[in-house]
Amino acid sequence: MSFQFGRFRLGLRTIKTAVAILIILVFTHLFHRGQSAAMIAGISAIIAVRDSYTATVHASKARFIGSALGGLLAIVYDFFYLLSHQNFSVQIILIPLMVLINIVIMDGFKLHPGLVGANATFLIIALTIPENAYVSYALNRVFDTFFGVAVATLVNSAFIHDAPKLKIKKVIRDRLKRRQTANKTTKKEQTK
Repeated sequence: MSFQFGRFRLGLRTIKTAVAILIILVFTHLFHRGQSAAMIAGISAIIAVRDSYTATVHASKARFIGSALGGLLAIVYDFFYLLSHQNFSVQIILIPLMVLINIVIMDGFKLHPGLVGANATFLIIALTIPENAYVSYALNRVFDTFFGVAVATLVNSAFIHDAPKLKIKKVIRDRLKRRQTANKTTKKEQTK
């Protein structure tokens, strides 16, 4: 489904992305998570919304794992940076090193859709972390990422034909048929 306006196109993926952002804004407002939580969750949703459910799940998984890895590396970086009394020399050595480690690990596990997000998460946390709050800040950013990819996955599953809801209906039908067959068999054995 898409609408064409001359050279401009409004497609289903764009609509799904806007719906995901709307949901994220409402929830972050209702739960007083703040603008940075909305930003991280929104970016995660934008990255995760894909054309198919399978692609969305793969991108969401890669984005979440990348975010967790980026958060962990940011905590390690911050520990050494604070230990060095915020020495700029340590910063210019550790940040590129952590980005390098992040890329190698993400590539090694074939999580390419989450590679940019992993490093964005690392840099956001490492360079904007409040003093003495590095673990809680990193955990909050990882949670915000998870929320964003979860919303993207749910929105995508509502709009995409290959979402597992079709499979779930089939599983339920099969189980009901097995129960009915089992009940009929039990009744026949009881009447004998």
